[in-house]
Amino acid sequence: MCGRFVISINKPYGLKYDASYNVAPSQLVPVKIKENAKLLKWSYAPLWKKDMHLINCRSETMNEKPSFKNAKRCVIFNNGWYEWQRKDKEKVPYYHYSKSNNFAGLYNDVGCLILTRISTDKINHIHHRQPVLLNDDEVSRYLEGENILDSKANYEINFHNVSKDVNNPRNNGSYLVNAIASNFVSRL
Repeated sequence: MCGRFVISINKPYGLKYDASYNVAPSQLVPVKIKENAKLLKWSYAPLWKKDMHLINCRSETMNEKPSFKNAKRCVIFNNGWYEWQRKDKEKVPYYHYSKSNNFAGLYNDVGCLILTRISTDKINHIHHRQPVLLNDDEVSRYLEGENILDSKANYEINFHNVSKDVNNPRNNGSYLVNAIASNFVSRL
C-alpha cells in the first residue's frame, strides 16, 4: 500500500524541495510536525530495531504495536499516490489524487511513515488499503492527538490508469501522472 507518491511543487510546507513524480521509500519527504516542518526520511524504524524499514502503518493498530509506542504524529505532503491493481500476473498502476495534500503519518528520529486505512468503496477494487488523508483544517487537530482517521478527505479521491514507467523509481517526470488508455477491465 502506498509505496510511491507524488510531490509536484517545490515549496511544500514552505520547505525547499525538488518536485518528484515518483517518490520512493528512503527518500527525504516534507513533513509537518507540531513545532515546524522539516524533511524526513520516508522509512521508519523503532529506536530499538533501526534495521526495520517501515513505510506504512495500519491506523487501526498503531496504538497497539510496540514499534509505534514512542512515535509522534506528523503529516506528510503529497499531490497524489500510486497503487497497483493485480490481475493474474499483471500489476496495473493507477494514480490517485484528491483535494487533500496531507497524509496522516508517524515519525521518530529515524524517519517517518504513512498511516493507512481500509480503502473506500470507490477505490477498493484497485487496492484494499489507502493512505489516511486529512483536510487542511484537520491537520493541527491530528498533530495534537485527535484521531481523525475517517476524514471526509478519504472519500473524495479520483484515480486513473497510468504508464508502467512508474514501476521504476528512477523514472521521474510529470508524464507519470498522465492518464493512459487501458485495455484492463476493472469491476467498476
